[in-house]
Amino acid sequence: MNDRAICPNGAFPSTEIQEHLPDSENVRTTRLSLSLLGDGLVEAVADQTFIELARKQCKETHHKICGQAIFVPILEAPGQTGVGRFGWKDQHASLLSFSGDAYLNEMGITTRLFPDEVTKLCNTASEPNDVPDPDGLDDLDHFARFIRATKAPARDAQLAATPQAKRGSELFEKVGCATCHVRALTTAPAGTKINGGKFTISDALGAKTFYPYSDFLMHNVGTGDGIVVPMVEHYGRRMYQTTWRNFSGEDFHNARFKVRTAPLWSVRLRSRLMHDGASVTLRDAVTRHGGEASEVMHHFEKLSHADQEAILEFLRSL
Repeated sequence: MNDRAICPNGAFPSTEIQEHLPDSENVRTTRLSLSLLGDGLVEAVADQTFIELARKQCKETHHKICGQAIFVPILEAPGQTGVGRFGWKDQHASLLSFSGDAYLNEMGITTRLFPDEVTKLCNTASEPNDVPDPDGLDDLDHFARFIRATKAPARDAQLAATPQAKRGSELFEKVGCATCHVRALTTAPAGTKINGGKFTISDALGAKTFYPYSDFLMHNVGTGDGIVVPMVEHYGRRMYQTTWRNFSGEDFHNARFKVRTAPLWSVRLRSRLMHDGASVTLRDAVTRHGGEASEVMHHFEKLSHADQEAILEFLRSL
């Protein structure tokens, strides 16, 4: 929350825009910002891949671990939905929709996807703030293109080649971590239309195998905060004016204690871990896992200290 305000000023002598958190607002949580590097590949994974992955892990674990795929609105294609994969609650399937959400709620910039201001106080700009450039693309389009062009940081090849890290990689599979932290995914072929037909996968992103160490599904691992995705905040005030294919409010409610599996690629570069940033070491993050991950956590705890350290060394190589 802001403790200083841009208003009032000379133009708004009697207007107050400073934010306050009322005591009545008692549903609160802390969320760590997510990396966007490499998310162009994540966007290019077919919906069916995530759906089949959820079915497979549920069957193979005898219903102990069942990732949830949620169909979410694709704002640039009204009426169309896709399997969510961006945000801690999988609230977006499209990087353009995700960017529009961030532009409005993080920076206060309205776009064609989110044309309504959160507040009209101290606002004199015409709506939407984001207008097309001479090339016909607006800033939102350019930003989504930028994200799609990024790559996740490469592994620490030197550390990954050590015997301890290699041993840790084997144990990572053996104890069951890879059930949710899936090593490899493959994108849909180049030329495939996704996001309600609004985006065509390029040669640079098509049919590529990448290693995110995540299933991008929703799981209850005992750390969820019980917060249901606020629809208007993430999809705009006009979302209820549209009928969305395969959209289910019940699915969102059922995921209130779930969070998206955190991708582990480039985890070595983070100083705070888990959705709330409350874990500051890899061991802290691993041992916090419960819920669906309870049995996997039990397997980890039964390992010798040397084997546990091997897994942590493997994680440090990612």
